[in-house]
Amino acid sequence: MPAVRGMVLYYNAASPQEGKKAKAVFATQGLRIRAVAPEELGRPLGSFTGVLPVPEEAPTPREPIGESLMVFSGIGGPQLDRVLSALLRAGVPRAVYKAIVTPGNVSWDFYQLYEELKAERAAVEGGSAPSEKV
Repeated sequence: MPAVRGMVLYYNAASPQEGKKAKAVFATQGLRIRAVAPEELGRPLGSFTGVLPVPEEAPTPREPIGESLMVFSGIGGPQLDRVLSALLRAGVPRAVYKAIVTPGNVSWDFYQLYEELKAERAAVEGGSAPSEKV
């Protein structure tokens, strides 16, 4: 199965208003929107995009993540810049965690991605470089 192009995996824990604004931007930009439910947070990112198979067993339930995440797949460069600018103009908070599916994170679940994004943000806000993972 080929990977889906031009989509966003969207986990919205913040507010219905933020969700409406973000989804309107995604639709306007021609992106396929895949809402991610709390019980799906343990699935690998690639299982949503077709790069990896959907696990046969449901992930072990864990606490939902308390913040919103947007994970883009199949877009980059100028198109991604347009989407990010449109999100800001629409009033979606800059603080929403955003990432791109890459070969390095395709097997991660949302919890792993969230922890990495938090660490990177802390490093940037603290003025130090994120630690290298082996």
